[in-house]
Amino acid sequence: MNVPADRTEPQSALTRLRRALRIREALRYTPTVGGVVAPALRVGVSFGAPIAVLVAIGHPELVPFAAFGAFTSLYCRVDTWSRRARLLPLIALGLVVSVATATMIAAATGNALIGVLVLTAIATLGKLASDVLEFGPPGGLMFVFAAGAAAYAAHDWSGVGAHLGIMVASAALSMALSLLGNLLHPTGPHRVATARALVAIADHLDAPNPATRHRAHLAAHRASATLRGNGRTVTALRAHLADAEHLLHHPADAEHLRDLARKLRRGRIPRPASAPQLPRNFRHAGAPWSARISPFLPNAGRMLLSCLLAGLITLAVGLDHAYWAVVSASAALQSTNATDTWHRTVQRMTGTLAGAVLAFAMFGFQPSPLAILVLVVVCQLIAELFVQANYALGLVFVTPLALGLASLSNPAAHDEMIVERIATTVLGALIAAAVSLVLINRQSARRLNAALAECREAQHELGESDESTVAESRTRLVHAVFALRNAHAVADGEPRHRNPRTREVLDTEHEAYELLAATVPARTAR
Repeated sequence: MNVPADRTEPQSALTRLRRALRIREALRYTPTVGGVVAPALRVGVSFGAPIAVLVAIGHPELVPFAAFGAFTSLYCRVDTWSRRARLLPLIALGLVVSVATATMIAAATGNALIGVLVLTAIATLGKLASDVLEFGPPGGLMFVFAAGAAAYAAHDWSGVGAHLGIMVASAALSMALSLLGNLLHPTGPHRVATARALVAIADHLDAPNPATRHRAHLAAHRASATLRGNGRTVTALRAHLADAEHLLHHPADAEHLRDLARKLRRGRIPRPASAPQLPRNFRHAGAPWSARISPFLPNAGRMLLSCLLAGLITLAVGLDHAYWAVVSASAALQSTNATDTWHRTVQRMTGTLAGAVLAFAMFGFQPSPLAILVLVVVCQLIAELFVQANYALGLVFVTPLALGLASLSNPAAHDEMIVERIATTVLGALIAAAVSLVLINRQSARRLNAALAECREAQHELGESDESTVAESRTRLVHAVFALRNAHAVADGEPRHRNPRTREVLDTEHEAYELLAATVPARTAR
């Protein structure tokens, strides 16, 4: 197995900056295997049901707050039911607290500057919480989006109770719908995770390189973590995953993996070819909270500075919707490094511009409030179908949605809001990109050094292990390789990082996978 010489030589700062600012990766369309249509429909119902009820009882002014609660459904799209049950209440609570804080401060002061400070704090804490607790997409974005829109829509105390009550009810409905599938399709997340792992392994077998190999191992690792329990379906899926993982170290034709992935997502699961011999779950002492939080502090600092600058500059130039600039900066910084931030900046700007054209066309027909509400639900549904493939495509439909919600409180200002949306989005996104390039992430070097040391220590342990400890040692090394690749991705995505040690990382990773291949458990035929 040869290690491709991919970006392994030292590069000048200018060369690294040019590579970081390429836009081809930002506009790449990446199809998603499974877990798209059902979550999109769930999101559509989460938004549509409370909106329909509010319109029916004659309270369309409460619709935005129902939508804020429905943001809960955007999270944990294909996570296991147990993970959803743990995270969704935290996310719903975060959304409610964010909106309550912004709403009450707006009602108490009405001061735009204080509003910017509050939104900046919410964006920063939301980013930090989503990174540490691993909320997954859309990260901390929806907290600041909901808080900003709520603060703009509500400026007195009379409706605060009703607003928050509607939001809580909508969030509870979203959680219930997200967990309802456990009764209808209890193994759905397990099937999707296994299918995605098989396709990722097939992609690597078709075009082997360090990036596809890492994605394949990561997808297999995530599927393995999902496949817990002893039910018949889960056991069969584990066996198929073990067969597929075997091919990572003993390559063969990959086409049957794609066919098998399609079968696993629907209907009866084929009989596995072998009985799996999977390692025990790796248990390690939990790191102290300070150690868990510290790797994410640089990105939280970028978030704080970017949102503050975006809000203050927007106020200084006299634009009304300062929170749009804060949201735009926050959206661009739901990333792990400066290169990813630039990609999201490009996606944010292109998607918003295309969405603004769509909004112009929609508002050109002078839609009624009821028609706008229908468009909001439809746009959210379509956005969910595309956002996982490319963030810019999702924004094409999210932009009319956001403008539609904003227009409910100011129906006569469609065109002005569209122009302001474009201006604030571009401003906030560019500020985020600039701050990410200027504010150096010094943690990335320390994190990379620690990951290299841990990976080498895990390799040594596996090399010295006996039959009784080899399974746990293999699992520790798998974790270490993933941590190393993630640490390198952060360091390599920072143009001002002096030495991402790419050759050393690739060599270490290569040695780790060679050792894992040499210690693959023997397969037992059925």
